[in-house]
Amino acid sequence: MPLIEQGRNMDFLSQMYKKAKYRANLIEKRPSTGIPVVPFKPALWGHGISIIAEVKYATPSEGSLGIKKDPSTLAGIYEESGASAISCITEPDYFAGDLSYISQIRSNCKLPILMKDFIVDERQISAGRDRGADAFLLITEMLSLKELDGLYTFGKGLGMDPLVEVHTKEGMEKALEIGAEIIGVNARSLATLEVVPDRHEEMIGNIPGGVIKVAQSGVTSRKRLIRLRALGYDAVLIGRALADATTRKELFSCG
Repeated sequence: MPLIEQGRNMDFLSQMYKKAKYRANLIEKRPSTGIPVVPFKPALWGHGISIIAEVKYATPSEGSLGIKKDPSTLAGIYEESGASAISCITEPDYFAGDLSYISQIRSNCKLPILMKDFIVDERQISAGRDRGADAFLLITEMLSLKELDGLYTFGKGLGMDPLVEVHTKEGMEKALEIGAEIIGVNARSLATLEVVPDRHEEMIGNIPGGVIKVAQSGVTSRKRLIRLRALGYDAVLIGRALADATTRKELFSCG
């Protein structure tokens, strides 16, 4: 069953903001594990087009995706297939994620790990780093400019690379104002949670040269991957499409 019904998700980000704040307050301080950072940014640069393979078990619109393999096994398959980095969703309520998944992946995977969540608090970033995350996601449309800049700077101070996600031109302006070095254009609408055709095409012209460009959502075929590479994207973040062995083989043949 879908976790968010069609037509009732207009304030999705505000819901997620509140839930993330609540979860951040529950994070217990723990001693640093001293796990070294695996550089995320170099994994996305200069490889034709890099694939960030996502460990994901559910979506807000579809509910469970029926993926049975554990995070460690799934990440190992993606690494062996040719992924440049792993994205690990840790949001529990709508994506069936968990912070412990980062530790599981780190134990069996040498690739850099992106912590993908609705991050609103420094404690979330610290918790991800303590478990072995090397990068983290920030969503411009969910955060004020002050919050965005503060979280970006905090994570950088831990040696992590922030992937700054944008959906709109206003979000792009915020990303550029804080000096984002990695910008992800997400083609999924925040209002309907459906993929918006041509958003990747429309937005890439707003990203300056020297900034790593990542395409998010809607990448399910070799044809689309080739198109994004031609547009100038350096990397793509792919989730559920990689869970299918046939599609996975097709997509990694372009990497």
